[in-house]
Amino acid sequence: MPAAPVELTARERLIFESIVQNFIESATPVGSRFLAKKYGLNMSPATVRNVMADLEEKGLIRQPHTSAGRVPTDLGYRVYVDHLMRREKLSPGEKAAIVRSLKTVSRDVEIILDKASRLLGRISSQLGVVLAPRFLEGVLEKIELVPVASRRILVVLTVKSGLVRTVLMEIDSEVPPHRLETTARLLNERLHGLTLKQLKDQIAERTRDLDEADRDLVTMFGKTAEEVLRFDTEAHYHVSGTQNILSQPEFSDREKMRKILELLESKEIIIQVLQEGEGEEEGRISITIGEENQEELLRNCSLVTATYRVGSLKGTLGVIGPTRMPYARVVALVDFMAKTLPHVMGS
Repeated sequence: MPAAPVELTARERLIFESIVQNFIESATPVGSRFLAKKYGLNMSPATVRNVMADLEEKGLIRQPHTSAGRVPTDLGYRVYVDHLMRREKLSPGEKAAIVRSLKTVSRDVEIILDKASRLLGRISSQLGVVLAPRFLEGVLEKIELVPVASRRILVVLTVKSGLVRTVLMEIDSEVPPHRLETTARLLNERLHGLTLKQLKDQIAERTRDLDEADRDLVTMFGKTAEEVLRFDTEAHYHVSGTQNILSQPEFSDREKMRKILELLESKEIIIQVLQEGEGEEEGRISITIGEENQEELLRNCSLVTATYRVGSLKGTLGVIGPTRMPYARVVALVDFMAKTLPHVMGS
């Protein structure tokens, strides 16, 4: 939600940017003498104090009770993000490392998304969150049955967007590889082109006329698929970086720590917040700051999210942290991850 324009003189802009950048880096309220000395503003501390008073009157900074310095307000961060922030770019090395980490982890969508949340959390030093696409809505491309032990089969479901879900299936007795190939071929002939929701509802009817030998294995597959697809009827997400966010100075306050811990335990709230971002235009970065959050548990936090799309399936990913987050770097990270995930999962 972009802020209404706030008129700033060149001097106000210079001092305001210096306050925001220093507070983001240090988490320490910023004083006039410190600003004049550190940033070489060619102004006396008294002049800086007068400008800071004007910025405070405009609602962009405030004075914490325990300090003579100033810190940005939520409105201040909003003005900074919308009008003053210079977008950063990840280095080529960082981009290559992210792509390499995602590509080498697995073909399974859930494992890839879990890795993505870990990368978001680690690189941002905040909380990384990824909402999975609704796999149930995908159109079946291929079923593979891969023997991994005498009585264990890896079931690989691939949908047209390229997403893959794998699950281990336990069987009663060893099945020769040629039987697995035959069963997989029959399943693909009868189920190809269905959405996974349709597969779940129609598999029994579409395989009713199979020979008994084939039907036994198909029945076991059906039960396994039922478990996989039942899991997918509810939205689910991956989160990583709890220690990152709890180590931020803001959350040394007991009440703020209680709220962030309650948030981390509230699956429904995180999913709801991420699902709200699914309506955003693809490629657009959404930034919600402090009191702008409708969810009370997020009022001390900022949320940077983006929608990603794999074929016809959509998900959301982002970073949650204190309002004092390094927005320019986080925006660059979220933007790159949202553009990279579809290529990795669809390859």
